[in-house]
Amino acid sequence: MKFTLRKPKKKHDFINDSLWKLMLKLSIPAILGMMVVSINGLIDIFYTSYFIGIKAFTGVSMLFPLMLVVTSVTVFVAAGSASVLSRAIGANNIEIQQKIIPNMIALSLIGAAIITIPGIIFSHEIVSLLGISEELFTYALNYYTVYILGAFFSIYGLSANSLIRAEGKIGQAMRFTLISVVLNLLLTPLFIGVFDMGVAGAAWSSILTMFLYSALTSLYFIQGKATFSTTKFRIKLEPKILKSVLSIGFSAFSMQLSNIFRQFILFRLVVIYGNLEAMAFFNAAFRMFSFLAIPILGLYQSMQPIIGINYGAKKKHRCIKSVSIYRLAGITLGIVLVIPMLIFPEVIINIMLPNKELSQTEILNLQMILCILLFIPISSSSIVLFQGIGKAKLATLLPVGRQLFLFVPIILIFTKYYTIQGVYYGLLLESALYALVLWIISRRTLQKL
Repeated sequence: MKFTLRKPKKKHDFINDSLWKLMLKLSIPAILGMMVVSINGLIDIFYTSYFIGIKAFTGVSMLFPLMLVVTSVTVFVAAGSASVLSRAIGANNIEIQQKIIPNMIALSLIGAAIITIPGIIFSHEIVSLLGISEELFTYALNYYTVYILGAFFSIYGLSANSLIRAEGKIGQAMRFTLISVVLNLLLTPLFIGVFDMGVAGAAWSSILTMFLYSALTSLYFIQGKATFSTTKFRIKLEPKILKSVLSIGFSAFSMQLSNIFRQFILFRLVVIYGNLEAMAFFNAAFRMFSFLAIPILGLYQSMQPIIGINYGAKKKHRCIKSVSIYRLAGITLGIVLVIPMLIFPEVIINIMLPNKELSQTEILNLQMILCILLFIPISSSSIVLFQGIGKAKLATLLPVGRQLFLFVPIILIFTKYYTIQGVYYGLLLESALYALVLWIISRRTLQKL
């Protein structure tokens, strides 16, 4: 099967258009697309809480660190492939463009095999690492043993979609994502309620949804709708681009891997210092934080092709200006998202924990975790900058160093003295310090450009 060969044609002029204009045109569909993704992530736990109960909700929610393993491999393949593609488009390098998709498919298969095979064989032992009670463990295991079977569709589908974003067609990428969310919204209650499959039904619904999502993105490329030059639809590791893909991909992977380490420690501390009610509240607050962080991260997805294409075209001054524009926009967006959450905290929590009445301490904890959103624009824009200009070492070492030298000592000290409250104090302080470090390093990097 072949793609239709096409010469690159850009919907947006990344090299000459106003950066404000590009940001507005690209960020709106990117934010909407990521909001759709975040809704997709909430569907399983929302229906689990509604149809089964708080224990099922807590058990499935505690799997979050393990589910990040699939996310890490996805980011490894997607970020590396997207970065190489955007620079190849900027440099008008047809040969590299044609090698991207075969290489991406091969890496997706390898990554999925590495995750799925051990996940099936050692599922009981892996879920046991969470240290949760036997009652919660049963729900978590039932979900995980099914969820891990669909790893390839998640990795390949999201990686292919990242290529569509990297060529600047963020609206198209969003439409595919929106379709998948609608399908998941319809299928999940069907599998859980009508078919009476319990938490496993939610996982099967996700697998079917990602299969269809992967099919849609494949069809897009097969029909020759991409604006970059493509070639045969095949599976092949391409040595000429593999090093570049792995270099950037590894930086993104290391960030996610360090995040797995971070979440594992975080969730273990919640289990150690919290009861069932505290665990349920933390999961609800953390999910809400993750949901609100997604639009900000979506904003920086639209920054990636602007940085990559302009850097490939030797327009370094536009890279520098882009960082300032995106940081201002990100902080503004964060403020807009945080204010209503701070005013109506119970309304927000009740979405996942019906009829939950918040104490003053819980309101304070929710406010602290939501305020972390205001630091994300600094850290995210810095990492996207490093990835976009090929500074893989910086993009790799900083996230890893964050967990070892900031998160671990701060969170352990605070939980020792403040128990479960220390989780919230520690997260807020560590996020602020990390943003400060990245601001200093990115400022020096921009001065060198």
